[in-house]
Amino acid sequence: MGPDQVGQILNFPTSPANSESPSRVRSSAPDTETAESSPDLLNEVDRIFEMRARGLSHSDERQSQIDSENARLQDEFTSVCASTIRPAMQAFLERLRANGGGGLLEERSGVHGAGVAARITLWMSLSDELIGRPRRDQHPYLQLDFDAVQRQVVLVEGDMWKGHGTSGPVGTWAASEITGALVTESLLDVLRRAAS
Repeated sequence: MGPDQVGQILNFPTSPANSESPSRVRSSAPDTETAESSPDLLNEVDRIFEMRARGLSHSDERQSQIDSENARLQDEFTSVCASTIRPAMQAFLERLRANGGGGLLEERSGVHGAGVAARITLWMSLSDELIGRPRRDQHPYLQLDFDAVQRQVVLVEGDMWKGHGTSGPVGTWAASEITGALVTESLLDVLRRAAS
């Protein structure tokens, strides 16, 4: 047959499901062999879901362990900040002020599970107190960030003063290895570079 008046072909091939051929017509009566084996085949559905549940349970346990370890390390960093880092930075800031400089000590608590890292920063001024908000491109600083993914403390330094200097990450520390002397030495390195 050719196209009709609208241009459509009128003799469409029939699909195998619609074919009237006796060999292709499915019986509405259940196949006895399939009916007998169905329960065994359907048991596989149960096994698949059991395996999936075990996998999810192991995944949840692993994630719980990771979260617990991250919380422990963040608590360790917070404790080191309180007992070691903050006192060293505060003593350094007082010495800066005694010599005509100034600065600002900032501390941010981490928010576990929200992607907010614990951080402590000492901003420095070589001449009087800081005016306005401290900026990485204008003020020397030492910043310690807790990195939950890498499970370490990231050391970030900047020695920018009067438009000269550098700024950025310079290394990593383990929270358990941080001492007051280590913090003070790092602050002195920044101050030397900024003052030169």
